Amino acid sequence: MIIAIDGTTASGKGTISKRLSAHYGLPHMDTGRLYRATGVAALRAGVDLTDPDAVAHVARHLDLASFYEADLRTADAGKAASVVAAIPDVRQALFELQRAFATQPIG
Repeated sequence: MIIAIDGTTASGKGTISKRLSAHYGLPHMDTGRLYRATGVAALRAGVDLTDPDAVAHVARHLDLASFYEADLRTADAGKAASVVAAIPDVRQALFELQRAFATQPIG
């Protein structure tokens, strides 16, 4: 089962999605977190956020376990996420990550 929730910033998407995944015993993925993590990882690596090839490389090699939630909730992380989300190859890389997550066996 895949449950997707869309909405505006700070509308409670994360809260309800975490509760639903816990209720149904499903894994949870915050796709907005992927873009924030990509932006933060690129900044940490000194990658120019306007270099689409370099940022796409970061997205393809993203290690989500290397981030603290607080690092991804800063204003700088939000700004970086907005920039990297506009790059088609980043969107494709993160789509592939989401697809792999969605097709993982449960249990």
